[in-house]
Amino acid sequence: MPRRLHQKRKNHRPKIGLFILIIILLTISGIYIEHIRNQHSAVEKAASAKLTHSPDTTAAQIVEPKDAVSARIEQALVEKNFSGTILIFRHGQIILNKAYGWKNQAKRIQNTVDTQYCIGSVQKGQTAYLIMQAVKAGKLRLNEKLSTFFPQIPNSKNISIKDMLNMSSGLRIDEKRIGALKTTDTKEILNETIRQTTVAQDAGYSYQPVNYVLLAGILEKLYQTDYNTLFDKIIKVPMKLNETSFYSEKNTNQTLSYSLSAAGPIYTPTAASSYADELGTGNVFMSAKDLYTYLQALFNDQFLTNPERTKLWYAYPGEKYASGLYNMTNSYHTRGVKARFETVADFSKDGQDGVLLLSNVWNQPKGYNNLAGQLYKIVATNT
Repeated sequence: MPRRLHQKRKNHRPKIGLFILIIILLTISGIYIEHIRNQHSAVEKAASAKLTHSPDTTAAQIVEPKDAVSARIEQALVEKNFSGTILIFRHGQIILNKAYGWKNQAKRIQNTVDTQYCIGSVQKGQTAYLIMQAVKAGKLRLNEKLSTFFPQIPNSKNISIKDMLNMSSGLRIDEKRIGALKTTDTKEILNETIRQTTVAQDAGYSYQPVNYVLLAGILEKLYQTDYNTLFDKIIKVPMKLNETSFYSEKNTNQTLSYSLSAAGPIYTPTAASSYADELGTGNVFMSAKDLYTYLQALFNDQFLTNPERTKLWYAYPGEKYASGLYNMTNSYHTRGVKARFETVADFSKDGQDGVLLLSNVWNQPKGYNNLAGQLYKIVATNT
């Protein structure tokens, strides 16, 4: 009996060994398959990341007219002897992004799609965005009073942040007195603005840039840093705006501006202090592509949710202006004019269609405001 048992156990040993070997081989195979899957996944993720970031990291590209609509628009610009950059988008796709005219006529350098233009008062919308980010961070409320920050300004206890965003605060200032300072020291400009600010009895809508200079000052108080640094940290870097800067005569990416005469475009230098006066209101330069990227970001929940946009862009009854934008019937409109630069943007309320026109030659009696509106109508209605 013991011998039989011993033989039986001996006969099972090869089977047990084979079973163990199979388990080992299956385990090794599983590990290898998982390794291959991980490698494949890593490659896919890397490719996805490259596709996701490539539009932000590559230089802006010329987009020739892609259809009859964009071809018609280009023809209209050529007929107007347009100098600057145009960017048209339709159904969320850029159908025209092209530059015309001289960036530096004396040196025979032409404008390109990455040329930067002063956007003037379009910057007010960016200051308003910074205010909304402060609200999101719990640093501020839209109904908070101006007196919290600058109690020395008349009637400040009755003026809210939202009133200032909508330019319905009654605040006024003699801008010539600020210009007379001829300084680039923003602290001096802000302090003098506070000293010179008065208030009108009628607090209805009135386009007064002083509102946004003071909003810039409030932001500096809230964050304990200068406006330019805050702009770069909260707008430029997160939105990956690589063709955006503040005025600098040494920045060769910024185009010169010209006025038109019988002899052709004439360049007249603008003092650095004139740009510095526009604290929070009009001293930013952008390419058309960066302006497009910024406007698209405003419709991205990562930057503004729909309720936040609604609050920020809400215009008071009977008024149209709010936070740097004019709330039109079926679109938004913003415009900036500074030192012979003109920037106009008209875009749909879902951000899918739009016309961005950035010019460095003032060659129309009333600028390009009406033309931009006509071009937007072509884009929006395809007529």
